[in-house]
Amino acid sequence: GICELQITEKVRLISFKAMLNEDISWFDQPENSVSILTSKLAEEARNIGYITSAHTGLSIRGCAAIVISVIASFILSWPIASIVAPAFPLMLLGAYLQVMLTKRYTDHRNKLLEHSAKVAVESIENVFTVATLGIEKRLVDNYNQLL
Repeated sequence: GICELQITEKVRLISFKAMLNEDISWFDQPENSVSILTSKLAEEARNIGYITSAHTGLSIRGCAAIVISVIASFILSWPIASIVAPAFPLMLLGAYLQVMLTKRYTDHRNKLLEHSAKVAVESIENVFTVATLGIEKRLVDNYNQLL
C-alpha cells in the first residue's frame, strides 16, 4: 500500500527529472512526443508499483509452497514422488512460456496504447484545427483502431 505509492512517486519524479535534463532535440524525435512520454511515465511507474505490491508476495508464497511440497513429498512417500517428479520441469516450462507470451502481448499492447494516447493528446491540443477541418470522425476512428 503505502510503500508501493511512495516508490511509484519516486520513480515518476526521477523519470520526469531525467526527461527534463534531455537535450531539446531529443523531444523532436517521434518516439519522444509529449503523449508517448506521458504514457510511459504513467505506465513504467505503475509497473514498478506492481512489483512492490501484494502480487509479488503471492508469487513468493507460491514458489515457497511448491518447494516445500516437493520436499515433503520426497520425505513422506519417495516412490510416488519419484514418479511424479519428472513432470515438474514440464510444469515449470509451461509457466515460463505463459509468462513470456503474456509479456510479449503486454509489450505490444502498451505500444499501441502509446500511439493511441499520442493521437488523443494531439487531437485535443489542436482541437480548433480539428474542428475547422471537420476531421473529428476520422480521428475518432483512428483512435478506436489503435485501441
